[in-house]
Amino acid sequence: MRISCVFILLLWGMCSFSVEAAEVQTINPGEIHALSAALMDGDTKRTLYAKEGDAKRANASTTKIMTCILALEQCNGDEVVEVSEYAASMPNVQLGMEPGEHYYLKDLLYSLMLESHNDSAVAIAEHVAGSVEQFSAQMNQKAAELGCSNTYFITPNGLDATDETSSHGTTAEDLARIMAYCAWDSPVSEQFLAITQTPSHSFTNLILQEDGSYVSGAHAASCANHNSYLSKNAACISGKTGFTSDAGYCYVSAFESAGRKFTIALLASGWPNNKNYKWQDCDRIYAYADANYKMRTAPDVMGHMKPVALLEAANPSFDLAEQMQVTPYPLEAPGQFLMADWETLTIKVALPRTISVERAGESSIGQVSMAIDEQTVYSSDVALQIPVGTRTKTWYFQAVCKKWMMDFPKETVAFGIF
Repeated sequence: MRISCVFILLLWGMCSFSVEAAEVQTINPGEIHALSAALMDGDTKRTLYAKEGDAKRANASTTKIMTCILALEQCNGDEVVEVSEYAASMPNVQLGMEPGEHYYLKDLLYSLMLESHNDSAVAIAEHVAGSVEQFSAQMNQKAAELGCSNTYFITPNGLDATDETSSHGTTAEDLARIMAYCAWDSPVSEQFLAITQTPSHSFTNLILQEDGSYVSGAHAASCANHNSYLSKNAACISGKTGFTSDAGYCYVSAFESAGRKFTIALLASGWPNNKNYKWQDCDRIYAYADANYKMRTAPDVMGHMKPVALLEAANPSFDLAEQMQVTPYPLEAPGQFLMADWETLTIKVALPRTISVERAGESSIGQVSMAIDEQTVYSSDVALQIPVGTRTKTWYFQAVCKKWMMDFPKETVAFGIF
């Protein structure tokens, strides 16, 4: 039977990190207009602040960050999109497409993210997956893969909708998690950021020529970025606004500053005529994040690794009674964590007391993890460097001979020499 030991180390108040304490900033419940809000660590996906963060609500055009990232991951921007009658029928805000028109996918992505055109969203979805229904299934699959717990997408543009399963919507925490993926974790994050940071973009539709090539058409469009927080806060690197009658004003954004990554999601941050509530909410939450959360270097986990006894190890001393002790090591070293002064870091090490030398060479014999206030921020398998092999017949013969020579009476040995 394999017996494991779990060692737990608590570092209270980050005292071992020698960090100079800063003045604690707080958020009073009444200061946030949004019915749901979340602040998330973009690296670990740890929720740093939430107000009804797990409550599902309509999220309007913030949905389009998922539409954009799926299109970027599956298609080339130079692909040509043909507009369907259904796509052209979408309500405002719209590009004003006509059925049968053609556009470069990359131009429609600017239309989607800068001006939030609903018809562009549907045209993109149909191009990527064949239909809105199939694209929505892809959106929900991606949300599940990212660990979203209460998200359900029906439309690629975020228009309010309900089907036999549920209503279109997400939570502030899930939306913040999706933005973190779009901004940093997706293989096409750089393209996503380039689009969402662009101040303006102009393009036209395409006219198909007899030789199969395309030339610019007469339908000209110019898109301006409506994420004004990009110019208001130098740390803001991306964001998407949204509004419907059910959702109210919504906003999701990503921030980078001093090695830190944050995402902020706001749902139902007021209704007309309170369009600026979302900016006020974002100001307060970012100020809270900026003042309280700093990057801290993780402690050296090797100092918490206990030696493991290797059973039946062929020790070089040929000692039958000796059990070799080997200190394990983590396969991945911890780096830095985003923490506030009042938070607690917990280190857990789960290792066997003893292990057979045959099994000691496995890729993992245990695990080490770190959690901040019970939210895991680091985990790694633990392995051993095996200094010797198992005991063979030859090893046993040598060990017995050595013991026999050591235990044999000296006078008998001396008698045998003469």
